[in-house]
Amino acid sequence: MYQVGRYSIVGPHVRGRIPEGATLILDANVLIDLRNFYFGEGFTDSESLRALLLRFPHSRRNPVEINYGWAATELSWVRGDGHDPSRYRRLVHAASQVLSWDVERIEMEFSMRRPPIDRDRYWPRRVSICLADDAADPRVMLIAPYGALLYLFMLERRRQERQSRGREWALASYANWMSETLGVRMTYPMSLAIGLLAGNAQSQRQARSVLKFSGAETVDDLATKAWNVAWDIAMTSLGEGISYGLLPGIRPAESALVTRDTDPWILRSASELRALLDDGAQRIPMSSFGMDLHQSVTESAVQKLFEFDPADSLSRFGRDPEVVLRQAVAAVDALEQELAVTKRTLADSWMLDS
Repeated sequence: MYQVGRYSIVGPHVRGRIPEGATLILDANVLIDLRNFYFGEGFTDSESLRALLLRFPHSRRNPVEINYGWAATELSWVRGDGHDPSRYRRLVHAASQVLSWDVERIEMEFSMRRPPIDRDRYWPRRVSICLADDAADPRVMLIAPYGALLYLFMLERRRQERQSRGREWALASYANWMSETLGVRMTYPMSLAIGLLAGNAQSQRQARSVLKFSGAETVDDLATKAWNVAWDIAMTSLGEGISYGLLPGIRPAESALVTRDTDPWILRSASELRALLDDGAQRIPMSSFGMDLHQSVTESAVQKLFEFDPADSLSRFGRDPEVVLRQAVAAVDALEQELAVTKRTLADSWMLDS
């Protein structure tokens, strides 16, 4: 990780420079800054944003691919409501304009007293609107981590039962639900569960800082927070997935996330990639966990619950992706019903129909 003003660049191979041909993924907070600067609305740290853009100006000599599509989707796709085309349009237009500037244009725009939109001849009449049918549905990649986090919040609220039955019981309940009911095992939610349910004081503070959990939330507050953290996990995972060639159809390339949030750094420090299983058809990451444990929890108990068994991992990764997705969707729908979540993630019955 390294800093450019207020922004952190976080990724598997980040060592102070981004090589030619690399991919940068903009986090939602960075895209908000681009939009605010372009349209002249809201607060933006102009000096930090200028420094970031000058670090990666549009240039044919040193091409770096900058991806802002997922950030635009995060900011314009509301859980339970769906796609907001007007918001998406503003975000994408601002990013497409600003990220096309070379060094000279960047310096010129940041020297002007009026925002760039005042010099835009194309907005809004010549800028198309992305309809809901054309927008990516993020539930494909969010539904599993969202469900895992929502279940973790549920366990945290059952504090009296956890205290009577022990931290290892809580971890075992979580591991079993994720493996058998949800059907998907994910490193980052498991790391947060270890920190929150079985970590020492520092690990619990780190987990709570990512989860934004206070203990006073309503059920719908918890669902919203689980959804937001699922996005944090997804955005952090994208950089690793591209870097290690884990995403089908996407060319492997060194990749990093640009953010002004500390959560991605905490997530990455809570787990470490140890190996990649490659059977020729797929790559499977094998990770270890970095959260320090409470004195009442043994390392062997955590390893028994969460260690990655190569044979089990190969079997899980070999399943039909649609079958896996439908199992996760059904588990999340049942969990939301059990918790009486009012604003349902699957109100449109997405992937629930046979």
